[in-house]
Amino acid sequence: MTMKQVDAGVEVAPAPILDVAGLPNDLMAAVKFGLPTDEDMTAVADLRAGSEPWKSRGETQEDSLKALTQLKPFIHVAKLQSQLVGYVTVERDGPVPGAAYLRNIVVKPELRRKGLGNILLEQALKAARDMYRKTIALRVDPSNSPAVSFYRKEGFTTVATVVSKKSGKLRLLMSREL
Repeated sequence: MTMKQVDAGVEVAPAPILDVAGLPNDLMAAVKFGLPTDEDMTAVADLRAGSEPWKSRGETQEDSLKALTQLKPFIHVAKLQSQLVGYVTVERDGPVPGAAYLRNIVVKPELRRKGLGNILLEQALKAARDMYRKTIALRVDPSNSPAVSFYRKEGFTTVATVVSKKSGKLRLLMSREL
């Protein structure tokens, strides 16, 4: 039996702070997408736990990591200047038969309202098309007016009002053709 020597763990320096003021003019070309690495999953969980609705529910980073681990095959992480800036989760099947399901779009708070949500949505639409879907659906809290407005502006229409199994609250079921 041959033994391979393994180097001791190497300490990794923290990622540099993202220069929000110096964002490139063409974010679409600058943002890179990929499947999350194990290291990315911690950052994705931190981002989720610090965002609504999970933050107001008191979801911890550990809770987020557990939930996201089950969704890992469907997560597309967005990186800018090698730093995670958001993610989108798209599943092949969801509440609308035959439609892909857009579970989440989450953007780093300091990058909101800069076009990154649109870029993440474009990635979700591409992922849904790659799944050979012709429609994509999502659920959104009707009191989250910025999200509802965003989705309507992007061509989504409300197809039903449903009750969330987790929270018992009303959600708008929205969809759009691809």
